[in-house]
Amino acid sequence: MIKLTSEQKAAVLVECGYTQKQLVSDLEQIKEWLKLQHHLPACRLKESDSFLTMYLTGCKGSLEKTKRKLDAYYTFRSHSELFDNRDPLDAGYLKMRNLLTFTPMPEMAEGRTSLLLFGGLTEADQAQFNFLNYLKIFVNTTELLLRELGYSVQVYILADFERTTIQHHLARAKPLLLRDFYYYILEVLPVRFSKISMINTPPFVATLLNNTLLPFLSKKLRDRLQITANGIEEVIQDFDKATLPDIYGGDFAVREMSELWRDEEIKRRQWYLNELSERCDESKRIVQQDPSNPYFGVPGSLKRLEVD
Repeated sequence: MIKLTSEQKAAVLVECGYTQKQLVSDLEQIKEWLKLQHHLPACRLKESDSFLTMYLTGCKGSLEKTKRKLDAYYTFRSHSELFDNRDPLDAGYLKMRNLLTFTPMPEMAEGRTSLLLFGGLTEADQAQFNFLNYLKIFVNTTELLLRELGYSVQVYILADFERTTIQHHLARAKPLLLRDFYYYILEVLPVRFSKISMINTPPFVATLLNNTLLPFLSKKLRDRLQITANGIEEVIQDFDKATLPDIYGGDFAVREMSELWRDEEIKRRQWYLNELSERCDESKRIVQQDPSNPYFGVPGSLKRLEVD
């Protein structure tokens, strides 16, 4: 779905202070390390080089951090409701897919960040909104991105909260799921954020974000976070016509792209049901982690998100 150019890959290595030679060497070390992690699911040994280099570049070549995040990735899948029922043809999940437009775009305006993630509610009746499936759309899409990109490019998130209501959305938000979702973003994903823009944000959503998200963000990322009640005009300077979503007058057909990603999930349904549904066996973990950790074997805790 998304293929980086050789120039984009080279740019990522420069940003991360990495060389191709060192990346190849580190990749082999991570593969050998994974062979010894018998508590992790068997699918770890089937992962592509693209998936592993995504983590290595996202962790800027730190083998220790890469190991921690990979362990967290597999272990968290075994303990969070976000990873239950991975079926992309589940009726409730498909219904939520019709209520939300969520799609990556491979490139923004020249000289800007390399990947856009856009999310916004559709004009469909939101009475059937389901908070768990809402978060699962992000999770399932990132499963594909982790294996498509190969290199951890900088990410720009554009979230449009138009049509968000207390009745259909805020009242259905679950604190424990939010905690899991933040943990997934902060501790599991090898992501480097360039900017997070939230537009058309109602006061009650802004309050929720200020109370639940901001405390976990570093000052650097807080400076890159923009929450506004205004519309696209607040961030229009970040886009050119080719990269501006079509719902704002640009050429990027977000709904069509969102449907393509949904279809890609369905095409890989057996992968979601099989490999991505495998669980960890903590009884095989060689070094036991801090038992106070809410996710058992997952190393680390909900701290601060590191950004470039």
